[in-house]
Amino acid sequence: MEDNLIKTIDLENGLKLKLFDASRKLIGDRWLVSLITRIEIPINELLLKKDGAPLLNVDEVIKALGEKVFFEQKREKIFINDKEKDAVMKGIQDLFLSSSLLYLSRSDFAQKYILKRFNEKIKKDSWCKKM
Repeated sequence: MEDNLIKTIDLENGLKLKLFDASRKLIGDRWLVSLITRIEIPINELLLKKDGAPLLNVDEVIKALGEKVFFEQKREKIFINDKEKDAVMKGIQDLFLSSSLLYLSRSDFAQKYILKRFNEKIKKDSWCKKM
């Protein structure tokens, strides 16, 4: 089933937060209500500098992660009555936005997320080489 774009929010840090409805019918009048939130973060030199000094080699990061990374979270509620589906989806959206929007809008969010993903990739690759 294809995810339906519900809303796009322009964040203060220049990124775009996209909210998708990935809900699906389970059985009878019951649903899995699923919200997917996604931010596409392009990897570039500006994001990998702090106070004008490079934090990481951009080419190394692109080689490890590609031209962009995606921040993605999923929030779900299962076995929701058909009549309650829309209200539950609205509640999930509201809760996500109230708890996460400020964090995702921070000016250093993209930089920190790229660094986190890069460090995870390096750690995973080094662990795999030991096997």
